[in-house]
Amino acid sequence: MGIKMLEKLSEKRNDVIGRSELKLSATVEGGTPSKGDVLKAVSDWLRVEANRISVVKIEPSFGSSRALIHVRVYDSPQTLTYFEPRYRLVRQGVIQGDKVKGKAAA
Repeated sequence: MGIKMLEKLSEKRNDVIGRSELKLSATVEGGTPSKGDVLKAVSDWLRVEANRISVVKIEPSFGSSRALIHVRVYDSPQTLTYFEPRYRLVRQGVIQGDKVKGKAAA
């Protein structure tokens, strides 16, 4: 699985927060790519460090080799960790997640 091509559909700049919100169209092969693959592909395509990018959503198009990708590119890694939700930071490996103890753990 991988991303063959990326194309920018829209870009909105949010100067108050210090980020750009992009909507990209991707040509994919072999199914929906993982967020890690998308993060690397977008980082290489935009020539921006991966620690400044947050992959918000991947929307595959049923029966097609296209996918819509929503990403946020921050001005600094500190801004990303301040504004992005904790669960997204844990998923991308920016911070360590706590192991939750529930009924199954007891």
